[in-house]
Amino acid sequence: MSKLRDIEGRLHECGLRCTEPRRCIIAALEKGPRTHAQLLEKTGLDRVTVYRNLRALQKAGLIYRVPIEGSDNVYVLCREGSSFHAHFFCERCHRAYCLEPGTFWLTGTWGEGVDRVLLMGVCPQCR
Repeated sequence: MSKLRDIEGRLHECGLRCTEPRRCIIAALEKGPRTHAQLLEKTGLDRVTVYRNLRALQKAGLIYRVPIEGSDNVYVLCREGSSFHAHFFCERCHRAYCLEPGTFWLTGTWGEGVDRVLLMGVCPQCR
């Protein structure tokens, strides 16, 4: 199945139409976490269109916002079929990275009900 059909299917499952702005935003987020400003640059859309679509996609559970103190929020595409998702934010270059499944685990009762984790530090490229 093509990525476009995947995107269309995920949008329709959430009750959203598959508009060109939504396709552009999702395509940009497929390449990694992005801030609002980065999405403006990558998609060429205006700021209000990006903002409204981010809110709709977040409400539908297709993306989520990673609040980062002292920096812009980062938006992340939720992996299909994954309830747990971990991210790493580099305090030096201010980039956010999706961590591959199995990179980080919570055990025992700590893992119950947790759907995302944010780790902060210095990434390998900045060390």
